[in-house]
Amino acid sequence: MEQSAAPTAGSRLQHLGEVLLVVFGAYLVASLAVQALNPLVTQHLVPLTATNIFSIAQYIIMFGAIVVVIAWYVRFIGTERLIRAVVPGRHGVALIVGGTVVLLAGQYAINQLLQWANASPGANQAVLAGSGDPTYFLAMIVVSLLVVGPAEELLFRGAVQGRLRESWGPWPAIIAATVLFGLVHIPAVTGGFEAQLSYALVAGVLGVVLGYLYEYTNNLVVPAVTHGCYNASLFGLLYLGEIGVLG
Repeated sequence: MEQSAAPTAGSRLQHLGEVLLVVFGAYLVASLAVQALNPLVTQHLVPLTATNIFSIAQYIIMFGAIVVVIAWYVRFIGTERLIRAVVPGRHGVALIVGGTVVLLAGQYAINQLLQWANASPGANQAVLAGSGDPTYFLAMIVVSLLVVGPAEELLFRGAVQGRLRESWGPWPAIIAATVLFGLVHIPAVTGGFEAQLSYALVAGVLGVVLGYLYEYTNNLVVPAVTHGCYNASLFGLLYLGEIGVLG
């Protein structure tokens, strides 16, 4: 991704407006796709609609629709300008492992800080849905790696960060993508202001690390796999807790 030689105020505003529309449009199309396909999913998953299989199917539909919107946008703008994805080598794999560890350590540190401050950490509805159902967490490990991580990185690192970088520069693009990532996830957080604040902190760490990985490697596969591994690790720990291995 090459930054524009002489970005103007107009190009900055144009790119900012574009990414806001893409994020809003992606989630709007995803919501409409879920509503439109719900009857079909219900028909084929009955009597499983009372289980979490129905929820997992909805997640797959939602993120699949987001990918479709991003694919249209990057094709319109020029894929080579926004997204570069290649199979990572040893260095890339090391960055994925290191990034995953940093993200997990960051979440642990934030949770410890919140406990010290007598504040309750926020929980995503995708996590709460699996309470009492260990198989849900196992399924979400796969969904995280193959669907959620790649789709969200295509949107926030590829489309948003990639486009804003052309006129705003690397770090403003990383911060903007991180803020948008946190904002779109807040409605899914249960609890009050403290819970939302804690989630915003975690999202901040997540976004900055993933954004830096993309900027450093210029390879979307690295943050996409790191994101998926981070989510999968959380679901794996929840699974172990659900079956009694972890207290």
